[in-house]
Amino acid sequence: MRFAEFIGKVGERAGIADRFEAEKTAAVVLQALCDRLSGKEANDLLAQLPAIFRDLVVVSPAPLPISVDEFVARVADELQVGPDEARKRIRATFATLREAVTVGELQDVLEQLDPDYADLLE
Repeated sequence: MRFAEFIGKVGERAGIADRFEAEKTAAVVLQALCDRLSGKEANDLLAQLPAIFRDLVVVSPAPLPISVDEFVARVADELQVGPDEARKRIRATFATLREAVTVGELQDVLEQLDPDYADLLE
């Protein structure tokens, strides 16, 4: 999937008309997700996404053990939106990820997340 298509889908799903805001949303959610994953898994995920994300997202070697509520709060703070809006944007980005990466890669990502994250994957 190309970058413009990825951003367009995130924007459409989240109800974001402004392309810059959709780009920021995707980058913030992907950064938070990659911080939650091991360095290897984050790199594997980014390898299947448009190359620009590899420039936007910093990969840490070890995962941050944050709860789903902390994940949502972090995204909300970065985007300066409320928790409900953050959840909507996270879901939009995760739905687009499901289309952009292989089933095997998605499964590898899901295995590193707590079951509480399932609510964000709907």
